[in-house]
Amino acid sequence: MIKFIQDIFYKMGLIVKLVRPDNNLWLQQRNIKTVLDVGANTGQFANLIHKILPQANIISFEPIKKCYNQLLENTASLNIKTYNCALGETDEMQEINISAHSPSSSLLPMTKLHNEVFAGTNFVETESITVKTLDLLFAELPIKGKFMIKVDVQGFEDKVIKGGAETFKKADCVLIETSFVELYEGQLLFDGIYQMLVGLGFEFKGNYTQTKSKEDGSIIYAESFFVNKNQL
Repeated sequence: MIKFIQDIFYKMGLIVKLVRPDNNLWLQQRNIKTVLDVGANTGQFANLIHKILPQANIISFEPIKKCYNQLLENTASLNIKTYNCALGETDEMQEINISAHSPSSSLLPMTKLHNEVFAGTNFVETESITVKTLDLLFAELPIKGKFMIKVDVQGFEDKVIKGGAETFKKADCVLIETSFVELYEGQLLFDGIYQMLVGLGFEFKGNYTQTKSKEDGSIIYAESFFVNKNQL
């Protein structure tokens, strides 16, 4: 659900204000040459990161066929390699739950809370998709130089990490969606993701964006940034 290119996104009971920082010098100075875009949807992040890191090679993963076709159209002018698959813990075929709002689609069922607070994200249908592990794919990926991993997979983040632990260890940094409440059944929340990445040698550097509840101001989820201490 990383939506950097939106300023304000309205949902029932929530007002999501995502501010795109004007100064990305801190990220540009990391000398990132490749970005792995895990959960690409229709290319929103790919187009944004291209503006921030115009020389970087982008590798995007998107499993839903309709979204994948739109991704191809929306990123035709970019230096990009695309894969029509999800990343997870094992290589297999799975059923993904497609939402009326495609960025909310997930391999996990939505919780009652998600359905209550996010209007227009109701379940529509399932689609059979290919799931692969990042570690097994790594050898064929056109990775050049230092690379960054962005993960936006609606509650499936821990599965991506487990299936790509050796690849994560090689990454310079990680931008990953972390939730503070359970929006998808069985998802690992911030503390669990934090512990996994710290165990792989990463250090938490803060949230790039975060979404707050309109009712009480509590943080619902965030895009969290981690730096690999072993790659410094």
